[in-house]
Amino acid sequence: VAVEEATRTALLFPDTATNYNHPEAGRAAVEVLEAAGVHVAVPGDVTATGRPAHSKGFLDTARERARTNVAALAPRVADGWDVVLVEPSDAVMLQSDYLDLLDDRDAERVAANAYGAMEYLDRFDLTADLETDAPGETLTYHGHCHQKATKKDGHAAAVLRTAGYAVDELDSGCCGMAGSFGYEAEHYSLSRAIGRILFDQVDDSDGDAVVAPGASCRAQLAEREGGTEPPHPIEKLAAALDR
Repeated sequence: VAVEEATRTALLFPDTATNYNHPEAGRAAVEVLEAAGVHVAVPGDVTATGRPAHSKGFLDTARERARTNVAALAPRVADGWDVVLVEPSDAVMLQSDYLDLLDDRDAERVAANAYGAMEYLDRFDLTADLETDAPGETLTYHGHCHQKATKKDGHAAAVLRTAGYAVDELDSGCCGMAGSFGYEAEHYSLSRAIGRILFDQVDDSDGDAVVAPGASCRAQLAEREGGTEPPHPIEKLAAALDR
């Protein structure tokens, strides 16, 4: 979508999980945003959000990541660009945690204009004119803890319903991964025990397929799904586009 024809302009932040492990979710985000009339660009002068460092208490490292990203993003936000992120924990990092790490106006501007991908679509009603042809599936939706904590988790289900899906929103807690926690050998048993609670909730759902926005949640759910990670909600939205 050309800038002069776009309804909005968005920088799709290349978060680490999407950029290196789940590029299919990033491609789906570009496809959906462009179909919704958004001009999309991927900034090349940003670094990782600092989420892993922040979660492990390395606040100086996280603060440096934040300074780099805010310096790159703030001038573009001032020019009218929005910042959109696919991975929920990274979205909340910009929206909330940067405000604790950096006490300045630029961080506030970036935070006020940063959105998770599904939040962005819902907040600005960008799916209203999308031509979609959802296949009549019921999706079992497991939300991300960071989005739940910041009251931003309802957007995904709303957008998926707009596209024609039925959605069973699980009243689920942590999947057991908690970022890097569940990847560490000493936490394996506890992580799996917590994960089984989620698996039972999925089993009780009448959904035809599972969706989850968090990369670590999808890694946990892969064991229940026979080794295949379920998709990000933006991928199901892209699949429903009437091409």
